[in-house]
Amino acid sequence: MNLKELLANPPVLHRSGDGKPLTYTLSDEALSFIDEHIVTGSKTLETGAGISTILFAMKGSEHICIVPDKDQVERIKDFCKCNQVSTDRIDFKIDGSENALPQLRPTGLDLVLIDGCHGFPAPFIDWYYAGSGLKANGILIIDDTQLWTGDVLRKFLIAEPDWQHDCDILSRTAVFRKLNASELLKEWPLQPYTLRHSRPAEDDNGLNSPIARAGRAVKHILNGEFSILAKKILMNIKGYHD
Repeated sequence: MNLKELLANPPVLHRSGDGKPLTYTLSDEALSFIDEHIVTGSKTLETGAGISTILFAMKGSEHICIVPDKDQVERIKDFCKCNQVSTDRIDFKIDGSENALPQLRPTGLDLVLIDGCHGFPAPFIDWYYAGSGLKANGILIIDDTQLWTGDVLRKFLIAEPDWQHDCDILSRTAVFRKLNASELLKEWPLQPYTLRHSRPAEDDNGLNSPIARAGRAVKHILNGEFSILAKKILMNIKGYHD
């Protein structure tokens, strides 16, 4: 079975709250992107499960699938068995990603797909733990960026110097490339998006706190506003000596 055959007759793998069959899936274009960027033996991970999981199995990647719905996993396995698709290389973790990922601490990943729970803070947890496991030049795919959580994560990573925004697929799926193996967790002044969307803190006397001043200094540096920064430093020195 290939991707074209899978998309021509896709299985219904999800269920609504009242048990009715329905399908949540990546776009055909996003699935095609995955199909083109992994090979047999690629190390991959996804939060959530569905048509993408079958594709990872078809490609023969060493895949970790984190999903809390055991019945959904069985439906995926049944479909694969009926269509001669091996799931031997799929490691199903039946749990929420917020529980599974901190214990797994995966490393050396070639591709990560974030498409599990979209409620806050799940996509950010998924990014931190799964993204930390991506190797340099590894690919991160964030689905459903039309939702607030996905949109904020997308905008945050676009501003990060350690990540490259490769493309958006149909305005709902963002693709990034991790440029190096640097630590994901940084203090807020070193995160351009966080800095840009923060407001200055003030102490009880209405004066700017040292942390707020440091934040503005970093912001001037990031914006290349060295003359403004120098002027403020000179004013502070003058005020100190006066």
